[in-house]
Amino acid sequence: MTTTVDPRPVLEVEGLSLSVPGHDGPVPLLADVGLVVRPGETVGLVGESGSGKSLTIRTALGLTPRRARTAGRVTVDGLDVLSAGRGELRELRRHTAAMVFQDPRASVNGSRTIGAHLVEGLRAGGVDRRQARARAVELLERVGIREPARAMRRHPGEFSGGMLQRVVIAGALSTNPRLLLADEPTTALDVTTQAEVVSLLTSMQAEAGMGMVFVTHDLTLAAAVCDRVVVMYAGRVVEVAAGDELFRSPAHPYTAALLDAHPGLHGPRAALRAVPGRPLALAETPSGCSFRDRCTEADDACAEEVPALRRHGGSDAACLRPGREAWA
Repeated sequence: MTTTVDPRPVLEVEGLSLSVPGHDGPVPLLADVGLVVRPGETVGLVGESGSGKSLTIRTALGLTPRRARTAGRVTVDGLDVLSAGRGELRELRRHTAAMVFQDPRASVNGSRTIGAHLVEGLRAGGVDRRQARARAVELLERVGIREPARAMRRHPGEFSGGMLQRVVIAGALSTNPRLLLADEPTTALDVTTQAEVVSLLTSMQAEAGMGMVFVTHDLTLAAAVCDRVVVMYAGRVVEVAAGDELFRSPAHPYTAALLDAHPGLHGPRAALRAVPGRPLALAETPSGCSFRDRCTEADDACAEEVPALRRHGGSDAACLRPGREAWA
């Protein structure tokens, strides 16, 4: 886990809302999302599938769904992403921000060599061919690929999932980005390889002083890796706190329910409780708190008001009655 020293954010998301057309009108996917990442800081995004985690970080690169409508503000190293032109977004992806996706095989073309992928990315950043090849070999060596010069001639199908994810990380870091967006980069890997990839990401992030957003379903991993954790539910941020504070004293009932349902955060004999109910479908827009139908602590007021983030102890929580003391 790293300690931030530079106060200027490399990523700022403020009041971000995003909707797509539906049969009965706009379908909201994100609502009033806020996120701040500073150089050298790792911020985790957690929540169930469909909560808006991946969509939020894709928006930071201008990768929004076709015909989507956005509102709010998203800036990466000072660039207003939502109003940026195609050329500005291209430069952003070449020099400032990079992404590592969940499935490394979906990030490469199986008919091209690893060297071709890496050299092409470096060449797009203005590096000449000879320097690009030398830099690609150096990057493969740094991420732990044996015989990197030989690996340059191999195709993606010749690599295991873990080794290919290392190659993808090398490509993402090839232009020394100031912001790294890691979208569940270990989900498709076995436990041992997961640990190796996470160690690689965090060590290279600390070395370069990058800001990093780490999307994960693994709460244990988020607790170990992230300086701050942002919890999302139904396209909204429901809690933000330092990693140790969030896991020690959750302020939102959804966060508490996620922790209670996670086997890695309890002793071997501790009882686990499933989060009741089901996540909202995309077209569902209930009044009041979006989590209220699944919340064991909800009352009539929760059906009337959409709670805003407010300070409670060491957390910001979007709850009318935050903290376990209020749920007793």
